[in-house]
Amino acid sequence: MYDFICIEREYGSGGHSIAEKLAKRLNFDLNDHSVVVETCKRMGLSYDMVSQMDEQNPIKPIFKSKEMDGHLSLEDQIYNTEVEVIQEAAKKGKGIFVGRSAGEILKDKNCLKVFICADKGFRYDRTLNVENIDPDKAESVMQKFDKRREKFFTTHSGAKWGSSDYFDLILNSGHLGIDTCVDILENLAKK
Repeated sequence: MYDFICIEREYGSGGHSIAEKLAKRLNFDLNDHSVVVETCKRMGLSYDMVSQMDEQNPIKPIFKSKEMDGHLSLEDQIYNTEVEVIQEAAKKGKGIFVGRSAGEILKDKNCLKVFICADKGFRYDRTLNVENIDPDKAESVMQKFDKRREKFFTTHSGAKWGSSDYFDLILNSGHLGIDTCVDILENLAKK
């Protein structure tokens, strides 16, 4: 049985919904927006500020960041704090982590690394109907978030986003459906 499931996802693929349903079924802690909330508390920053910089691409990977004039960039400080929050959450017990290159942070643990993707039409529909994004902006929002997530992931993991060389499992939620993805992950987690 896996102790941790780390999910990276394309925008609109339902990664958060899958994680949420899976956490309930397995009775695992869900670590997604809660990582941002805890980071805000620790840093004394607003949720809006941290969420705007969350999963942003810093100049250098966190493990290689050099101080500039004795200070890390705000993006690096946020990521360092998120790393601490994720590591502390992992110490508390079994959990599901969404985004933030958690699979890399927890790579020395019993962790299933999953990538959730979907075809553009499925993601577009979810962007409109679940995320409530204006139809005129939906495609650009999808591209913006995917580009941001890809750069962030690549920077912190050194791996290609969505690559089978890194991820243990890649699921297409558009073809399989959200509930089937949850079923598959639940079965794997219990083995």
